[in-house]
Amino acid sequence: MTTLSTMLSRKKQAPPTPVSPMLELAQLYTGKFAFVDELTNKSHQLIVNPTLAIKIDGRTLPGQVVGITTDALTFLDHYGYQLIITAKEGHPVTVYDEAEDATYQIIVPETK
Repeated sequence: MTTLSTMLSRKKQAPPTPVSPMLELAQLYTGKFAFVDELTNKSHQLIVNPTLAIKIDGRTLPGQVVGITTDALTFLDHYGYQLIITAKEGHPVTVYDEAEDATYQIIVPETK
């Protein structure tokens, strides 16, 4: 009886839920950052959440991620312009805004 109760108390553990490669890569870009527009000398806040939703200055950008690698995250906005966040050594370093045809250096961590 002891053996049977011991066997019954040892439940099989469910295998861990696999993490999608896209969500694993998202960890490289997740965070709160800042960049400065040198033309206007204005600081902007950039937030990338774990599901790759992107906010700039508190406003969610409508669109979707169309590509992600260890080197770059490419977001296509609802107007058809790309926002490309590049990464080096495991963290974001620049943001390219196709609509403005400008590249901004990311400040880590966000300073506000």
